[in-house]
Amino acid sequence: MKSVSTPVLVIHGEADVRVPMSQGVEFYRALKQLNVPTRLLVLPRQPHGPVEPKMSLATMNASLEWMDKYLGAPK
Repeated sequence: MKSVSTPVLVIHGEADVRVPMSQGVEFYRALKQLNVPTRLLVLPRQPHGPVEPKMSLATMNASLEWMDKYLGAPK
């Protein structure tokens, strides 16, 4: 974990039964403690991946914003 330096966007479904919410939060907090640029996006009511169109859109928008911030906008 200490070798992580790449910015990380953590997207986690609140109703995920495969990966407990606590693990997503723990990963996010560990990265923050190491001063790695990170963001935690919690998707209410969603399982392991978004199933509601609104949540899918939120995931896509967050991903695009993150990539634009750290990789730059496409030309």
